[in-house]
Amino acid sequence: MKKIFSSPDLIAVAQLKRVFEDDGVACFVRNEFSSGLAGGIPLSESTPELWIQDDHQLAEAEKIKSDWQTSRASVGSIWTCPASGEKSEAQFTSCWKCGATKT
Repeated sequence: MKKIFSSPDLIAVAQLKRVFEDDGVACFVRNEFSSGLAGGIPLSESTPELWIQDDHQLAEAEKIKSDWQTSRASVGSIWTCPASGEKSEAQFTSCWKCGATKT
């Protein structure tokens, strides 16, 4: 077993787990439920981690992870509305607060 990824963002860990499973890489999440205890227990024991079960799939898993991270980065970044100053995620083309179009 090898730890392949860790993030305080449980959604990101779950997304990558799904990608691995779709590609036939057996994996599991550690600290999935203890992440809600952050602050009460050491960070190293509360940060969600994704582990692959078969060490022989490490190279394949690293490639899948790299491709996944590249695709997430290419989506874009958070933008600030020129009218209201509110921040929105890259996939939104208009401001949630005032409706102004992303420039």
